[in-house]
Amino acid sequence: MRKVAVERKGETNFFTSAMIKDCMKKVIAVNLHQVVQVDNEIEIKAYYAGHVLGAAMFHIKVGTQSLVYTGDYNMTPDRHLGAAWIDRCRPDLLISESTYATTIRDSKRCRERDFLKKVHECVNNGGKVLIPVFALGRAQELCILLETYWERMDLKVPIYFAAGLTEKASSYYKMFISWTNQKIKKTFVRRNMFEFKHIKPFDKSYIDNPGPMVVFATPGMLHAGLSLTIFKKWAPFEQNMELGIDCFMPPNGETAVIKTTLPVRAVIDQGLLMKSKQ
Repeated sequence: MRKVAVERKGETNFFTSAMIKDCMKKVIAVNLHQVVQVDNEIEIKAYYAGHVLGAAMFHIKVGTQSLVYTGDYNMTPDRHLGAAWIDRCRPDLLISESTYATTIRDSKRCRERDFLKKVHECVNNGGKVLIPVFALGRAQELCILLETYWERMDLKVPIYFAAGLTEKASSYYKMFISWTNQKIKKTFVRRNMFEFKHIKPFDKSYIDNPGPMVVFATPGMLHAGLSLTIFKKWAPFEQNMELGIDCFMPPNGETAVIKTTLPVRAVIDQGLLMKSKQ
């Protein structure tokens, strides 16, 4: 059984494996562009949303009216996935995830160049770089970015990703190549871009290893888990760096506060490569 926190403080609820199985029995899997006719009036069609593996948008028609329902979506391809695509339509209602909808950022190329420059400078000076990420999406895209850069620059500094969820997520990217962008599809026969040469699974014993390294660790919000453990170990040393990628940036631009009694001398750079949702 697993405990679930609810609104009222101190109150708990429980769900069992049997309850989860009963819930999953009600789930109907659909393919992209598949039309599901629920009844004589309701029609549902799924479309590719980009963003992360498996992300989809849904166009729902009810009689003469329609709506588009979507979470995060990307209108431009990135390093591992293609751009969102949907048939031309005029829905009566659009329901969409909208975090950062009004935020204007520099071009992605500029942000990636800045990211690579800061990582390279840090490890070149003997520092360690912590990159907190969520297991799915950003981790795979940034792994491809650093893998390509390490190959081009012939760098020998180790790069690690936290084994577990991220490793499992990467295995699904390898399996579902058809969901990726055209470049990865074209090179798949010659080389699977998710078979990394320079990036290896991370072990907790590596935290105290001497010398430079780069580590992708979950969770991306840096509020608990391995990313917070590593942060507390590396933050007191000024040659190290923490690059916030998936952390939430409130509208006023302030970053979340991490409560710690440790002296923080490492370079903290939050929101450097936030994904634009457009």
